[in-house]
Amino acid sequence: MNVLRWLRDQAKGYDCNVCGQNHSKSDIRVLGRLESAWIVRVTCSRCQTSFKLLVVVDEALAAVAEAKPVPAGTASRRTRDRRVPVSADEVLDAHEFLRTYGGDIKALFRRQRAGAATVPESE
Repeated sequence: MNVLRWLRDQAKGYDCNVCGQNHSKSDIRVLGRLESAWIVRVTCSRCQTSFKLLVVVDEALAAVAEAKPVPAGTASRRTRDRRVPVSADEVLDAHEFLRTYGGDIKALFRRQRAGAATVPESE
């Protein structure tokens, strides 16, 4: 799987939270990899704001997604769908949860069964 090509394709569906520029032309660099997770730096092409992401990809799903042709007009439709930015409270909640989390990363990102899809409360 060419992760950089896949990331660039995914970036078309996201806009910069600072200036609103679509990330399709942003600089995307893979900084490192651990198993099925990549550390990626994205730099906005307009305002030069940079941020780092931990991208965890299920290799089997990524291979299927890469093989499927994208219907015409899908990228522009995704661009118009504005995603709600993560709030400061959500970042703080995640920080507090991770500060006290005692499991491993695989358990943290393991998909839950339908009906049991709740985030465990930190103690």
